[in-house]
Amino acid sequence: PAPPSPPRFPSDITADGVDALVTTIVSEYERALRDAARGTTWESTFSTTLRALGRASEASAAATLPAMTHRERDVREASTKAKDKLKAMFDGTFARREVYEAMKAVGADAAPTSEARRASEYLMREFERNGAALSAEKQEVLMSKLGEIEALCSSFCAALNEDATCVEFAEAELDGVDVSAYAQGEMEGTRRVGLIAPDIMPVLQFARRASTRKRMAEAKAKQCQDVNTDRFLRVIELRNECAQMLGYASHAEYMLKPKMASTPARAEAFLRDLLDKAQGKLHEDLTDLQKLKDEEEGPNAGPLQSWDVSYYSTKYKATLGVNEAKIREYFPLEHVKHEILSTYQNLLGLTFARVDAEVWHEEVECYSVREAGGEQQVLGFFYLDLFPRPGKYAHQCVYPLRPAFEDGDDVVTAACVNIGNLSKPGADGKPALLRFREVETFFHEFGHVMHCVLSKSKYSVHAWAWSAVPWPGGVEQDFLEVPSMMLENFVWQPEVLRRLSKHYETGDSLPEDDIDALSASRGALEGYARSRFISMALFDLAVHGGPGPYEFEGEKHDTIDFYNVITESLSKIPSVEGAFPAASWYHPMMGYAAGYYGYLWSEAFAADLFSEFEAKKPNVCDPALGRKYRETILSPCATVDGDSMLQNFLGRGASLDPFLKRMGVLT
Repeated sequence: PAPPSPPRFPSDITADGVDALVTTIVSEYERALRDAARGTTWESTFSTTLRALGRASEASAAATLPAMTHRERDVREASTKAKDKLKAMFDGTFARREVYEAMKAVGADAAPTSEARRASEYLMREFERNGAALSAEKQEVLMSKLGEIEALCSSFCAALNEDATCVEFAEAELDGVDVSAYAQGEMEGTRRVGLIAPDIMPVLQFARRASTRKRMAEAKAKQCQDVNTDRFLRVIELRNECAQMLGYASHAEYMLKPKMASTPARAEAFLRDLLDKAQGKLHEDLTDLQKLKDEEEGPNAGPLQSWDVSYYSTKYKATLGVNEAKIREYFPLEHVKHEILSTYQNLLGLTFARVDAEVWHEEVECYSVREAGGEQQVLGFFYLDLFPRPGKYAHQCVYPLRPAFEDGDDVVTAACVNIGNLSKPGADGKPALLRFREVETFFHEFGHVMHCVLSKSKYSVHAWAWSAVPWPGGVEQDFLEVPSMMLENFVWQPEVLRRLSKHYETGDSLPEDDIDALSASRGALEGYARSRFISMALFDLAVHGGPGPYEFEGEKHDTIDFYNVITESLSKIPSVEGAFPAASWYHPMMGYAAGYYGYLWSEAFAADLFSEFEAKKPNVCDPALGRKYRETILSPCATVDGDSMLQNFLGRGASLDPFLKRMGVLT
């Protein structure tokens, strides 16, 4: 067979070109499914469908990626519609009664191997979860509702990606903030601050004027709510209606059935248990932050507000020896990127090489991945698209570009892109200097890259994927973050921080005192951070648990009011008046519906996995253990369930103790 090559993404693709791609994909896929419906053996039913899923998934990224990355708005819009069409096509697979009946007649137990049987059982489960057993009339209604949900979610995300809202400040209002990275405003002596994280966070962390931080926080909390609030509410309504049509009590029950948590009650119990354990820390955190506010603003400062938290958190960390502005000077992007790639190569036994590839923007880089040592076979490819630009997806994610699968003798290698929105070089000639949170995020997202590229699967439904793409596949959603969260732990280790840091002027590594302070600060303000997260995760489970009104602390609330009441009550920080921040919250609209809890669930198991590496200190980046991690956690992907992967690596059942110790609630 020919050596693997990276997928092609021409920068000059047009809206018509996107439409033509979709037409070809749908035509070829439909032909394969018609063949499967006539089949009478495992090979002619299950295998035919699995191969068709692989090929259609492989072809789809060229049509769907432009929605998140292309420079031309009409192409992004065409790609957004393409994703909706392809999602309807893939979902429609599992509503095709004739294919379902043909497979049912053959049976999943006719599969020739254990991996083939697992894939076959996956198909049968998805048929049942997508209404193949419903009457034709009910099935038609269900598919119509699912199509409306997908269109609303796409419009929701597109509104955020396209949002160009800026807040204009006089430079004097930005006292404490490095204004060099911000564009000049319309009036002389002003600067324009957008609503993406690299713009917002320096203002919330460093602006000395509370009025400036307040304007910034209010703009973000109200982002897109005029257009997205109704979309959010309608999606919640439709999801619960669809779940009930399929025999589930709620969308939350429907979503959790195939996950590790298995039921909403178990996920909620997990969250509430952690919330109870975090209450003491939350009180300590808010007391510490209020004290700093009172010292700076005087006895009439008033209680902490949402726009105070990042500012006084930064000051609190400074009391621990963490100077965020100083530390940033030690993390120039190019050095950080080189060292993150180097760390992953050494830990996992790999070699990365920059390769020429047809890419969608001149800033994008493509790399091949091989086994370390010699001219080894290419295992896969990854792309880096790290800077924000108008119309680009405004968050951080890894987007699969091609699943790993086999089609006869053709072995298809995985590919993905790390879509970032990291700080850009300053207008004054300074290199891009990363906030430590950005370094941590980059390290985390690259863990997803490795999970994707190193997946070994014969069938695409077992390859790495997540809900941002229209095709099916991937691990249980509440295991999805486990591998990258485990790997993210390395960024806090002194031996790794020494390598990642290099002052942009002197070339010195971060001083040992700063490394010690930064490592020690990891658990700082955990009580507030956890409580805030848990409040949002509980909101997500509740609204997907059935129609409102929602009862909380003895009172009933509509969806909008409920969000503000639960987040304010559990985090003890007042909500922004008149805001509905869920209107700019990507996760529930990008497949994490009733799944936001999964980040904390995953982090808990990731801490247990990392405890094995911690036991190797001072050689925490132990390559032998890294290889074991690669073989038992990364490479199997969805060919093995999450609980079994944890057992295979740990050699025991999983434990929450390492996570609770890191939170400071277990000694």
